Formats: sequence, C-alpha cells, structure tokens
Amino acid sequence: MHRTDESLLLEAIRGDDCSFSELARRWEKKIFGFVFRYNGNREDSQDVVQSTFIKAYKNLDKLQDTGSFSAWLYRIALNECRIGFRKSNRIRDREVSFGSRDESSSVTGADLGVDNVTPERILSGREELNRLGEAFYRLPGEQREVILMREYQGLRFREISEVLDVPLSTVKSRLYLGLKTLRKFMEETQ
Repeated sequence: MHRTDESLLLEAIRGDDCSFSELARRWEKKIFGFVFRYNGNREDSQDVVQSTFIKAYKNLDKLQDTGSFSAWLYRIALNECRIGFRKSNRIRDREVSFGSRDESSSVTGADLGVDNVTPERILSGREELNRLGEAFYRLPGEQREVILMREYQGLRFREISEVLDVPLSTVKSRLYLGLKTLRKFMEETQ
C-alpha cells in the first residue's frame, strides 16, 4: 500500500521516525537536485541536503499545514543554501548541471535533439550547457532562485510563492526578468 506524503508526515509528527525516514527517501533526490543547481558543488550540496532534513525533522511540530510539506521543505533547503553561500561568500569548484530535472549532468543524443550523435555534437551540447550554467550563476539571486524552482524543479507558481513567501506577481516578474537577463547573457557569450 502506497502511503501519501501527508499520511507519513502526520505519523512522523506523532513521533514515528520510520515515517520521516520514508519521507526523506522520497524527497532526497529532488532536494539534492535543487541544492546542487543552486550552489553547483556536489560535496556542499550533500551537506546542505543533510542539514535540510535534520532541520525539517527537528521542526516537524512547527509545520502548520501538512498539505504544504514540499514548499516547507524547499524553503528550509533554500535557507540552508543561502546560509552556506553567505558563509563561503563564493561558490567554489562549481560543477554545471543543467541537462535535465534530475541531479545527473550527462548529455545524451535525446538531450541534444539529434538522432545520430557524434562526439562533436556531444561536446557542442556540453559547451552550450556550460555557457548556460555560467550565465545562470551571473543572475541576481532572486531571479536565479525562481528560475531554478520553476524550470528545473518543476514547481508551480503558487508553490514558489509559498517557498519564497512573496506574492504570486513577484514570482512571475522575477521569472520574466530572469529569463530575459539570462537570454541577454547567453547572447553576449556567443
């Protein structure tokens, strides 16, 4: 029987550690993908994901709406990313991973939209992804966060609004401005 996140969450709030462990297993890859794209460093991302789930576990009693668990979890992860970014004041050894919505950074022929994949096409696709990653990290933080949540994590505008605790119109304008700026950065590097 498949248990919903909400039922697992209710059991976890009542003290069932196994239920929280199941929630963590379900959300670990999504949160890792988000964090990795935010900071671009695999090792730092693993640390942030771990601290995210520790904070979530310690603060289960503070979650007021069990139906918004995902937004709450993303908010914790985002705050942990921001704290880590401020501590280091830079992103070191960044790996660019913009190929798909999972944490993988491999490029396939399907990713490039071609049937006959040649080494030159794969290299060209990787170079394009690297340019995109570099342009992405040049964006102001608020725009980068919204693009990351919408385009790479697949969150809906309402969810992003909850995570960031800003009005829906602010989310939409940040996405619009971010994509416009990203396009400009990409044109500059061609």
